[in-house]
Amino acid sequence: MVKNYMEILVDEIFQEVNIKYKVCDNKKCINDIKSVALNNLEPKYFTSAVSEGEKKAFLLDKQRRISVVASIIEAKKIICKNCRKNED
Repeated sequence: MVKNYMEILVDEIFQEVNIKYKVCDNKKCINDIKSVALNNLEPKYFTSAVSEGEKKAFLLDKQRRISVVASIIEAKKIICKNCRKNED
């Protein structure tokens, strides 16, 4: 199965940021925030020859994680301007 590891990273970091800062609870907004963030980040796919260690290193890279946080914050500014917290 082919996986975009940037999606995994965005999901992981969004969870961390949302727990700490309560970014949003609206499911539609959350999906839109992740979509906008992912559209502004380069996708990353690994070949079958890449080790699990290299994949883990990708997910733990500090600079990459900072870039993802910044992308999520920018996406939140765009999406949550008109966010209706009571809609699902």
